[in-house]
Amino acid sequence: MTVNQATIDLIKRFEGLRLKAYPDPASGGRPYTIGYGTTKYPSGQLVALRDTCTEAQATQFLSYDVDRFAAQVARLVTVKLNPNQFGALVSFSYNLGSNALASSTLLRFVNAGKFADAAGEFKRWNRGGGVVMPGLVRRREAERALFQTAPAPVQAAAAVAAVNLPTDEDKPMLPVLAALLPTIVGMIPTLTKVFTDGTSVTDRNVVVAQQVGDLIVEATKSTNLQDAVEQMQKDPEKLQAATAAVQSQFYELIEAGGGGIAGAREFASKPAGNVWQNPALLVTAALLPLLYVTIWYVFQNTEGFSNEVRAAIASSVVTGVLGSVVGFWLGSSFTVSKSRGLGAEASK
Repeated sequence: MTVNQATIDLIKRFEGLRLKAYPDPASGGRPYTIGYGTTKYPSGQLVALRDTCTEAQATQFLSYDVDRFAAQVARLVTVKLNPNQFGALVSFSYNLGSNALASSTLLRFVNAGKFADAAGEFKRWNRGGGVVMPGLVRRREAERALFQTAPAPVQAAAAVAAVNLPTDEDKPMLPVLAALLPTIVGMIPTLTKVFTDGTSVTDRNVVVAQQVGDLIVEATKSTNLQDAVEQMQKDPEKLQAATAAVQSQFYELIEAGGGGIAGAREFASKPAGNVWQNPALLVTAALLPLLYVTIWYVFQNTEGFSNEVRAAIASSVVTGVLGSVVGFWLGSSFTVSKSRGLGAEASK
């Protein structure tokens, strides 16, 4: 049986379009998902964490996946269904897998012709990782509504549209990451300057929180975020690898969190944890030996030049090497904000 447009619209609506792979909402790790909920490409290769796709590719993946799950539903169901009943089961399988449908009371009622009882079973499948997820509650309601709707296309579309759209809080972020973030911040003090309140995932920092989770999973070579945190707690080398990964991207994380250049400057001026681990300080320290060596070379290889000319060359070198460092640490907006702070203190 061909999957109708109401079913395609339901799947696209609740999966959402993501052009960059993201972790599973329940596990915080595998299986990674891309496009409209694709976890495995038509080639059979699993989606990887850093994968990207175009919208056209996402549509191709969706078509392939819908056909694949439709074939599995057709194999499992032994009674005649109308297009909306069939489509609701395809959406259910698309989201949860055909094994979930195969072992369900829902399928048993369907094959017994007890469609009213079957419709009541959809709402039971609303958990991810043992936690009731609002997005799954809404999706199951939309599938139930489609299952119970007469097969006319207009009626089917209206039944699906009647269920509230999923919100950002329903999408993959991640009860797991929200629960683990305080632990992660405690182990990687650098993150206290990324998350201003230090512990929670808010609308403003949801993107950066997910980036942090991805970095940690990748750096520790873990299967998911829970596994990564457990390894970091037990293995100092894993913790060091995760910390280094976060520190290497801290400017990007600050920018994603909305801080921009000003936020990066503020971050660098107030190092979290051990001051010697501050990235900007380390870069500055690394430039100083280069500066000394360059000045020494100038004075050793400028025979015939007067001391005034040598001094001018050395001065140019100093200005060139330290210009970017001074510009960052003492940039105009940073200096102005600091002077305003000093003025406010003086006026108290």
